Amino acid sequence: MDLTLAICVYNAERFIEKTLASVLKQSVSGFYLLIIDDSSTDSSINIIKSFFKTYPRQYELISFDKNKGICYGRHFAERHAKTKYLMFLDADDILLPNAIKKMWDKIKSDQDLIAVGCHLDYIDENDKKIGGGLYLGETTKDAFISKAAAGKLIFMQPTAIYDREASLRVGGYIIDGYPEGKPRYQDYCEDLDLWTRMSDLYTDGKAIVVIPETLCLYRKGGGLSSNSFNMILKMRYTKTNVRRRRAGMKDMTFLEYYSSLSDKTILELKNEASAADNLRNGAILLKKGNAIKGTWLILRSIIARPSYFLDKIKHNI
Repeated sequence: MDLTLAICVYNAERFIEKTLASVLKQSVSGFYLLIIDDSSTDSSINIIKSFFKTYPRQYELISFDKNKGICYGRHFAERHAKTKYLMFLDADDILLPNAIKKMWDKIKSDQDLIAVGCHLDYIDENDKKIGGGLYLGETTKDAFISKAAAGKLIFMQPTAIYDREASLRVGGYIIDGYPEGKPRYQDYCEDLDLWTRMSDLYTDGKAIVVIPETLCLYRKGGGLSSNSFNMILKMRYTKTNVRRRRAGMKDMTFLEYYSSLSDKTILELKNEASAADNLRNGAILLKKGNAIKGTWLILRSIIARPSYFLDKIKHNI
């Protein structure tokens, strides 16, 4: 198989063995396995090495000397890999046995497909399904091309097989043009940014589609969230650039985009982010049995941004 499966690891000692086990249980095995350790400070590397001593198979392990973030890891993998196709798997997710085969067969069935994804179900820290998942993306070429031509954001889950060479044509995972230090804005919505730039290739008849079947289990943390502002900001940045490209203009860097925002716009984005955080945190508290505070946070979210709540219900995420 002309495919590299890459796993970027950072302090994943709790779940990496389960993730690797799901890789070994795949119904196909001819892919190249690349593991990138982002300077973990726990026992992740020892667990990985021990696992493959017990269950031998080809793998390449690369360790960074300092933590650089998920986007840098994927940027590196795209340029290090030698295969035409690449697939990323998060270090705490679980592939179902036919995941790689089904996505591989699909992308190889049509030379115009440059990425093929799947549906993901949410699981908790104990591998239990908790309801909901990531069920995004167009299932046909025609639907995708219509969406891309309209300059829409391309939402698709990260667990996908994609054409590495096509990705690099549009810049791949981009790490330049961001502020130094944290928060690392390049690490937010990095897949959305890539898929949306790859959608530019619709003019060549290329398409990104999703198999409407759950082929991977996505581990969702149970902690409270406060990162929505960074995510919304990155989404707005991505949307701004796709509109610019459709209008024949060049992309802005993130630094250029951020400096162009007015104080009023930033405040509006922060209010939108607060609604997102309140909705997610309210749902988490309800599941933990804190009905009063959970309900209060959800109501605050609905009052602040009714459309956001309705959109989440529509997509079951």
